[in-house]
Amino acid sequence: MRPFNRPLCMALLVGAGCLIFSAGSALAQGFLLPENPDSPIWRRPPNRQPVQTYRVDKIEVDAAIKDQVATVQVSQTFRNTCSQTLQVRFVFPMPYDGAVDQMTFLVDGDELPGKLMDADKARKQFADYVRRMQDPALVQWIGPGVFQTQVFPVPAGAERTVSLRYTQLLQRNGSMTDWLLPLKPAASGGTPVGQINVSARIRSSVPLTNVYSPTHEVTVKKPNSQTATIKLSQSGKRNLGDMRVMWDVGEDPVPMSLVGYRGERDEDGYFMLLLQPDLPEPSAKDRRRGKHVILVLDKSGSMKREKIEQARNAASYVLDRLKPRDQFELITYDNGVEAYAESMTDADEDTIEDAKDYVSSILAGGGTNIHEALLTALHTASDVDGSPYIVFLTDGRPTVGTVEVAKIVSAAKKANDSNARLLSLGVGHDVNSHLLDKLSANLQGQSIYVSPGEAIDDHVKRLYDRIGAPALTDAKLTITVEGKKRSVRQLYPQDMVDLFSGDQVVVVGRYRHAGDVRIELTGKLGDERKTYTYRSHLPGVSESHRRDAFVERLWAVRRIGSIIDDIDLNGEKPELVDELIALSKKHGVLTPYTAFLADEDVGLNDRRLQQANTRRNLGRLHAESGADAFRQRAAKSLYKTAPRAGAAEEAIADFAMSESSAAGAGGYGRGSIASSAPAAPGLAGGQPAQPAPAGGSAPTSRRDKLRQIEGKTFYSRGGVLIDAEASDEQVAAAEAIEQFSDRYFKLLEELDDKQKAWLAQDDEILFVVKGKAYKIVKAK
Repeated sequence: MRPFNRPLCMALLVGAGCLIFSAGSALAQGFLLPENPDSPIWRRPPNRQPVQTYRVDKIEVDAAIKDQVATVQVSQTFRNTCSQTLQVRFVFPMPYDGAVDQMTFLVDGDELPGKLMDADKARKQFADYVRRMQDPALVQWIGPGVFQTQVFPVPAGAERTVSLRYTQLLQRNGSMTDWLLPLKPAASGGTPVGQINVSARIRSSVPLTNVYSPTHEVTVKKPNSQTATIKLSQSGKRNLGDMRVMWDVGEDPVPMSLVGYRGERDEDGYFMLLLQPDLPEPSAKDRRRGKHVILVLDKSGSMKREKIEQARNAASYVLDRLKPRDQFELITYDNGVEAYAESMTDADEDTIEDAKDYVSSILAGGGTNIHEALLTALHTASDVDGSPYIVFLTDGRPTVGTVEVAKIVSAAKKANDSNARLLSLGVGHDVNSHLLDKLSANLQGQSIYVSPGEAIDDHVKRLYDRIGAPALTDAKLTITVEGKKRSVRQLYPQDMVDLFSGDQVVVVGRYRHAGDVRIELTGKLGDERKTYTYRSHLPGVSESHRRDAFVERLWAVRRIGSIIDDIDLNGEKPELVDELIALSKKHGVLTPYTAFLADEDVGLNDRRLQQANTRRNLGRLHAESGADAFRQRAAKSLYKTAPRAGAAEEAIADFAMSESSAAGAGGYGRGSIASSAPAAPGLAGGQPAQPAPAGGSAPTSRRDKLRQIEGKTFYSRGGVLIDAEASDEQVAAAEAIEQFSDRYFKLLEELDDKQKAWLAQDDEILFVVKGKAYKIVKAK
């Protein structure tokens, strides 16, 4: 390794005005620390934000997991964006129970050794670094053990790649195995990580069930019953968040997994139940009747060209996957209604070929007679022995025949004597989304919204791949705690209706008392009534783990979706408005109707102002069709069915982006998300807000207006992050503690590892612990 003149470099760094570096500002898998924290180059001037001197170009993770042991290989590439050489060491915070068994650091092809620092030594070192560098981002690493290399140089503009391998004994979380991959950067933000690729392979001695990530949208595939592969690929992320993957094992035909969390003794607990049926296909000798599918296609004039071609492709895809025991019907509509067979038809080979020929002849033109098309489908279904599925596709609003929403819904509900399930696909902004949601609510189905430019046939394929699997129909859950039936409440989804083989269902709810749980799932598998039983335990406060607090926020997201749906379908009620505000504020789950909470000028405890803003924004639900109505119903659907809490954040970010574009084109009134645009992007990964487009409001600051920090929500007010649950009295009486003072470090000793992360901010922050409020202020 070439000799390195440190004093000269330091002089060059200062003399050339090299940008000041924050050790925590680019944290990801691992991060870089200076050789000499006393140097002025590492100490930030008061009231100045850190500026990046390096960025993370790439993180590659490969993991091999066997039962409860993970072997993890990490490769992380840093690039020096400073104009001078940096003298640094690489630091890697250990996941729980993680033990490094091999580490290789490559510098121009040469290996550099490193060492594991235990928690006690790491605590002292990082506390010392915080004092000397005055960098709050390092606070969150006071506690866990870390791995670090020797000091090495990174020349200006150069890349350095760290390769690290470690083994990890995974924790058990009830019946589930829990793998934690530390990806979380410091809360102070920083430049985006260029590319993150995670690949993991789980092998189990017994069949794997219910593979689930509460933190990331991962791709899970099961090549066989005892193996699962997990993939994650992201780019340009500022706030990665630690990645968690959980899985269960067992051989039950309907595996169930339970995770419970209770944070406060005087409040309900929260639970998540995972269901992933593995139901058998009927054998050739089984007389069980197959699926009954009615495909209803809009062929009105607006479906011309690409849309009608996609509709033809979708219909052909469904026909190709019908089995001989299935029955089907094809219905098309414009001004009138046309049926292929005018009754349910067996899916034999000759009939399928003839039906595909019929589909190829469909032409678009005319109006949209939704009322008659629905009644035709429901009357066709009335002769079915079982519960048929109606896949109803439309890209517009009713224009022919009966057009009133209430009359269409009432007639459809009355005609549904076969207990059909209506699966509506609303295509584009012209669709009457209010009508589709009303129909879905009354016909045991769901609405799926296809954005302009999205492929219709892709949505139909995914939908049919799901409902084409074996199903447990008319499913019902009964949950008892310590033998009491009414110990759980507010379950979402409230009605499962059908469970399809291979389809993971995430049920969330609240429980009054801890204790042993018995869960009974009943339903029909073909003509046979089935009962599946599962036993577990719901924890009390002392038994709960903070890592399971995600369950509470996921429940809040689902409950918010249910409230919005209730208001949309049945009208506004004062108690629902108040609950929507309270949940949105406490859990930081912003909606199109409560995004104003992120505005600096809205008092966090100003109940009247919040009610007025929410009610005004809820008035937008009166729109039955158009771009805004489409976005609202699509977002509502995502809240109602979110598999993880982060899905709601992605939904509101997408909503805000599309609405900001609309605001640039024509604008929305005060109180819409567009007027709160600076806050919304921060919800989808911690990005600083971007300038609003022409016609939109310009942001007053590039700081995030809302932050979720280790399970607690903070809102920015006057440059201070305020605990969402702090009362006005607590805010007024908060103890002011100067950052990096002796009192500051004494408080750090009193906080647990999760609470320390609240102090790892560049902003001043006010939080409440055990009823007492503390305000961390900048050093003078």
